[in-house]
Amino acid sequence: MRNIEINEVYTLFEEIKKLIKKGNDNTPTVIQPEIDLPDLSAISELTGKLQETIEEVRKPVKTECHHIFSIASNKIFISAIGMGVALLVCMFAIYYQREEIATYKDNDLKYRYVKMQGITTPENISNLENIFDYKRDSVKIIRRQVEHYEKVVFEEAKRLEKARLKELEAERLRREAENLKQNK
Repeated sequence: MRNIEINEVYTLFEEIKKLIKKGNDNTPTVIQPEIDLPDLSAISELTGKLQETIEEVRKPVKTECHHIFSIASNKIFISAIGMGVALLVCMFAIYYQREEIATYKDNDLKYRYVKMQGITTPENISNLENIFDYKRDSVKIIRRQVEHYEKVVFEEAKRLEKARLKELEAERLRREAENLKQNK
C-alpha cells in the first residue's frame, strides 16, 4: 500500500468540491451554507444516564413468593379430601392385588409340585395346603425341590432331543450308504 501525501488528499477534496458545485449535468447547483453542529455534550450526558438505567435493569431482583394453604377455601378443602380418599382407595387396591398375586404364585408352585410328584391323593393335597398356610419355611424347601426337578427334566429333554437328532442323522447316512451301494 502506498502512502498518500497530504497535498494529494487536499487536491482530491478540491476536485470533489468542484464537482459538487457543478452538479452531475454540469449545471451550477446551490450550495447550502455550512450548518452549525449543535452542542454534543448533551448526548454524552444522555449516554451516561442510559448506561445507569441499563445497569439498574440488569441487577437481579429478589422476589419472594408465599403460598398459603388454607382449608377455609372450599375448593382446597374438597381437593384435599378427594386426594386423601383417592390415596386410601389406591392403597387398598394395591394391598389386595399383592395378596392375589402371592396367591397365584403359591398356586403355581403347588401345581408344579403336584406335577413333580406324579400321583397325588386328597391327603397329599390337604398336607400341601397346610404347608402353604401354616409352614411358610417349608415352602422354600418345596420351591428348591421343584426348581431342581424342572432343571433335571429340562436337561433330560435336551439330551433326548440330541439323541433323536443323532438317530435321524444316522438313519439319513445309512440311506445314503445304501443308495451308493445300489448305484455301484
